[in-house]
Amino acid sequence: MKILLHSNAPWAHTGYGQQTAQLATRLRDAGHEVALSTFYGLEGAEMEWGGMRVFPTDHTKFGKAMLPYYVGEIAGRDTDPREVLVLTLMDVWALTAQSLSRLRLASWTPVDHEPMPPRLGEYFASTGARPIAMSRFGETQLKEAGFDPLYAPHAVDTNVMRPLGGRDELRRALKVPEDAFVVGMVANNKGTGPPRKAFPQVMQAFSIFHRDHPDSVLYLHSEVFGLDAGVNLLALARICGIPDTALATTDQLRMHLGIPGEAMAAVYNVFDVLANPSYGEGFGIPIIEAQACGVPVIVNDCTSMPELLGAGWLVDGDDFYDPPHGAWYKCPSVAEIYQAIEQAYETRGDQQLREQAREFALAYDADCVFAEYWTPVLDQLELPREIGPLVIAEQNGLNREQRRAAAKQRQKQKV
Repeated sequence: MKILLHSNAPWAHTGYGQQTAQLATRLRDAGHEVALSTFYGLEGAEMEWGGMRVFPTDHTKFGKAMLPYYVGEIAGRDTDPREVLVLTLMDVWALTAQSLSRLRLASWTPVDHEPMPPRLGEYFASTGARPIAMSRFGETQLKEAGFDPLYAPHAVDTNVMRPLGGRDELRRALKVPEDAFVVGMVANNKGTGPPRKAFPQVMQAFSIFHRDHPDSVLYLHSEVFGLDAGVNLLALARICGIPDTALATTDQLRMHLGIPGEAMAAVYNVFDVLANPSYGEGFGIPIIEAQACGVPVIVNDCTSMPELLGAGWLVDGDDFYDPPHGAWYKCPSVAEIYQAIEQAYETRGDQQLREQAREFALAYDADCVFAEYWTPVLDQLELPREIGPLVIAEQNGLNREQRRAAAKQRQKQKV
């Protein structure tokens, strides 16, 4: 099958970039002809990665204008463009039906509200795309909205994300006290209405906790200045009363340039617990990555997060209405985050808990996920579907006289 995977570039050190790399290489190795269309990570020129063509983004924010042209390009003259599967990995509400009309679409999509936001339903209804849920929560929400979703969870490379030895050395390298109790956050600092990753709630809870446990440190693997429409986390820490000695952050230049998986595994191994009580998650890759490294987690009792909890603590909160999406998030309780950190402190160093975390995460290993979930999903996606002509791609094969004749015919139809 010819597949055009539309997402972040596979070399981008983002969650979507990571998933693109894992899935694209396994699709290629399974015998599919794969090309990539990027809306982040490549501009201005086509290139090759892993033997696959990688097309750049365009003038639109999400690379949607050029998708039909890319389909025509990889279809060539020997394949009907309607046989090319366009597989998107992104928030589909950012796409438009007009730009994607007549494509053979499947969309691997996050659902991070309850109920499913109306714009997601509008997208699937208008495009005819086959939904692929990345969480069981998302699968349920799509079904309740009247759709027939497939399911394939996000995955991690558990050969990279694993418990490491030499924890004292790792902590020295990251300038964290060797005997500290470390609460870690690995979260994208983007958006303030609300700050979806719950930075304010975690910092408030940690500030209270730190008063009684001065040996504790909060480690932020995030962009800390709020440069991407986010929160100035350094200012927020000061407002919450967290002293500079209790706050550690990833080197911002290294983060900007991209931190490879092996280095991220070292970051997770520094933590005693990961705090990820987001307002909502489409999946929540750090939750699985941390547990794959033997680190228990604190997550919010909403959306996908409860199903990803193998070792750690659930916190509750209050429903939070998100007007732009017309659906509900959940704002986590500061008091419950505080209690969860206290419990994590009491169980620090519990080897059984760490082994439980690792064992749970192995079910989300990339090879296992591809074999167990993507193989049957691809079987379903290969079934015939009725799709109208892809006008833009077909016109690429017409000569000038034929294009003029087609234009005149369209004009007559308008009259």
